[in-house]
Amino acid sequence: MSVHARTLVVSGVRRVTSPAGAALFVTFVLALAAFNAAVNTLLTAAAGTPLPAGATVAEYGVVLPVSPAVAGLFALVTLLVGSFAVVVGSRRLLGRSASRWADPVECLTHRVVPATFAVFVVSVAAAVAVAVGTVLLVVPGVVVAGHLLLVPSVLAAEDVGVLAALRRSWQRAAGDRLELATAALALVVPAALVAVGASFSYVLSPGVEFGLGVVVGAALLAAWLGVAAEAYHQLGSSPARQPTGSRSRRPSRAL
Repeated sequence: MSVHARTLVVSGVRRVTSPAGAALFVTFVLALAAFNAAVNTLLTAAAGTPLPAGATVAEYGVVLPVSPAVAGLFALVTLLVGSFAVVVGSRRLLGRSASRWADPVECLTHRVVPATFAVFVVSVAAAVAVAVGTVLLVVPGVVVAGHLLLVPSVLAAEDVGVLAALRRSWQRAAGDRLELATAALALVVPAALVAVGASFSYVLSPGVEFGLGVVVGAALLAAWLGVAAEAYHQLGSSPARQPTGSRSRRPSRAL
């Protein structure tokens, strides 16, 4: 089955316009706010700026009244919480087309710990890969992001590890990489334009800019998982595609 970028984006966004999608968005807002504040605290400390006695808006945005070591640990914990949300949220979004994940208890309990750690590892590796690809040229970053579109759903829905999830995602995306990359680009570009516009705005206060970045980032993550669930629904059960021009040989029938 071939996929189309427009269908993936529209159907994926529809998946998150649901109670499960709303819960996922709220979770991402809280996790991103905590993570960004922790990172801002680390940046403020690295710049040599004295940390405030309470949570406040500093040069790098909202910071926490903790030491850099505690801020680093806090950032790590929020990443793990976000990875847990990705696993459970992906399963709930897949529940609209897969009866197994219609049960919330199953979503919360089935191999959730190994799946969470696998998503954590992939998320960190993906962030580095996409960043490097984007620095070299925008197109490689988008291609990498498009290829990784299926990975969260594979890790959430199938009992596999990181390498197996990457391999299955690569195989199932064969022949549709351009459409997947286009869908990824359709999600990233609007969010990037809003983020860049807010960063260069002299009208918004640092606190408003921080909040806007959190909301846009959470919306992007929720939409990304919705599109990933839709792509998995359309390609998840598809076997690996044969290279162009190759055909399976069938035994000839005797006349």
